[in-house]
Amino acid sequence: MKYVPNNLETERLRFRLIEKSDFEAWLPFFSPDLDRHFLFLDPDKTALKLCEFWFEKCLLRYDENRGGLNALILKETGKMIGQCGILTQNMDGEPRLEVGYSILPVHRNKGYATEAAIAAKNYAFEHQFDKDFNDTVVSMLHVDNYDSKKVALNNGMILEKTFTDFGDNRFHVYSQSREEWLKK
Repeated sequence: MKYVPNNLETERLRFRLIEKSDFEAWLPFFSPDLDRHFLFLDPDKTALKLCEFWFEKCLLRYDENRGGLNALILKETGKMIGQCGILTQNMDGEPRLEVGYSILPVHRNKGYATEAAIAAKNYAFEHQFDKDFNDTVVSMLHVDNYDSKKVALNNGMILEKTFTDFGDNRFHVYSQSREEWLKK
């Protein structure tokens, strides 16, 4: 599967493909405090329905070779604590290669998202996936998602543009070029 950093490891995390058996572990992600509009999720759907939708979308990306999120496994416990990966996206009418990340609520604010996002971005550049996407890797986030903004900045990305999509939702695109990545 192109773009999927399977078996990638960091100091604390191991990436692996998402499996149907991860469903119960991922269900708490859709807790009532989740800002669903950050992820274009229907606020009227139950957590169970949202998790079903999420898994269908993740597995379809694998099948269609459009990249995908990986399960993030905390090495210390062997448990899934989040998801991160490389996705092909259409942003503001142009194809982009995105590093996406989400962390379960009980594991947030521990640096896992940044650690995983840096590893995924580096994997994309090391495997030259960016060559098909204007030599850049991006992260797209809702303009009000300040935690994801911190992750993008900590991942060496800068604000490239803001656009409106999915109705009236506004998004920031943070990016890093191959040239900037090589300077690090």
